[in-house]
Amino acid sequence: MKVLSLLAASIAVTHAAELTVEAKPFRIDRGFSATLLPAKPLLIAIDPDAWADFAIDEIVPHGKTVKKGDVVVKFDRDAYDRKLEDLRRAVQSRALSLASQELAFVKLEEETALKLEAARRAASEAAEGLEYFTKVGRKTDEEEIADNLESAKHRLEATREELKQLKMMYEADDLTEQTEEIILKRQEFAVQSTELSLKHAELATKRALEVTLPRRAIALETEAKGSAIELEKAEKNLPRGLESARLDLESARTAAAREKDELAKVEKDAALFEIKARADGVFYHGSLDEGRWSLGELAEVLVKGGRVPFIRPFASLVPADADLGLTAHVDEALARVLKAQLKGSLTAAGREDVSLTATIQEVAAVPAGDGKYRVDLLPEWPEKDKLEWPADLDVAPGMSFECRFVIHRDDAAIALPLKALNAAEGGTWTVQVKMADGKSETRPVSRGRVNGDEVEITAGLEGGQVVIIPD
Repeated sequence: MKVLSLLAASIAVTHAAELTVEAKPFRIDRGFSATLLPAKPLLIAIDPDAWADFAIDEIVPHGKTVKKGDVVVKFDRDAYDRKLEDLRRAVQSRALSLASQELAFVKLEEETALKLEAARRAASEAAEGLEYFTKVGRKTDEEEIADNLESAKHRLEATREELKQLKMMYEADDLTEQTEEIILKRQEFAVQSTELSLKHAELATKRALEVTLPRRAIALETEAKGSAIELEKAEKNLPRGLESARLDLESARTAAAREKDELAKVEKDAALFEIKARADGVFYHGSLDEGRWSLGELAEVLVKGGRVPFIRPFASLVPADADLGLTAHVDEALARVLKAQLKGSLTAAGREDVSLTATIQEVAAVPAGDGKYRVDLLPEWPEKDKLEWPADLDVAPGMSFECRFVIHRDDAAIALPLKALNAAEGGTWTVQVKMADGKSETRPVSRGRVNGDEVEITAGLEGGQVVIIPD
């Protein structure tokens, strides 16, 4: 930073280490660079919803004048088009699959209800069958078996009795005819057959009582228990299976909705592959945001094949009718002494012959991320409420100007070299003053502003006094 100062005290040197002070004007000014930027640039950035590969195919050169509607940036969309086609097919396929799954779930609900009802009916019928057999059926079967056995015995007894009567009748005649012999043989055969039937009935009765009926009882009991188990499984597992299918269906619905949403987002990103100028103006590479023209590493990507960042502006359009203002970014020390409404000089590099002025509009209260404070300035040559630059200055956004402001002025100040002051206790300062008898005396002084190696003395000294300056 270049610092200009006018010595505020005329110092007559009477001795190499003695200075006689006299009040004179004292001024401190500071200079810094400011950049000419549009108040409202049209920032160019992309914020895609889904697509993440934007490689530049064409980009307008930096500083080129464009018309509203001109394509300023065009991205390669070959991979995008392939992805879009794949997504559309996937969404169609998913819709068909989901429709089938919806139908399958509806039918599964119906089947589940039918299976539950069948399991309940089977369990109920098995339990009823076991109960009936235990209470009624077994006893009835036993009675029927016993009755069949008794019937066989009675038939045998009747058949024997009939044979006996026939023999007695034929023996009484003392003559047996051939027909009677046939009748007797037939009756004897009937007796033998009845005896065999009785034997079979006895075996069947024994088998039924000892094997068949007990086995049937076991079978009915097993069937009842098995049906009860199947019912319990059905009542627990069938609803679980239905719930699992419902969850699968919900997942499929969600996946289909997400895939459809992704397709919508990808389709929406199609508008980003061609960026058009929103107004007549000049196209700039880099961002003209936050009072800065930022290009930096963007210069490497704003070429064919380069991939631009998302959200962050990578280019700007300065409308032809944009209002231009000056913005500077200064360190903390300078920000402390710059005040709003302070007026100063303004110089364009290479055109020092053009006299310009500027007024500080605002100084940021807090620093930016880089520790610098933003300063907004207004060039001072308004005409008809519009800023008009000198016609031959050829200004353009991004140009730099040197600003210089007087930050302190005192028309009757006393100043000494910094080395004349000595630090004292309590944050005070002293100087050595030569007395009339040639001796020196320590005098407390109040220190004011510092400009380079000069310091302003606001109290403690008077004009004409001689201050001893240490070597």
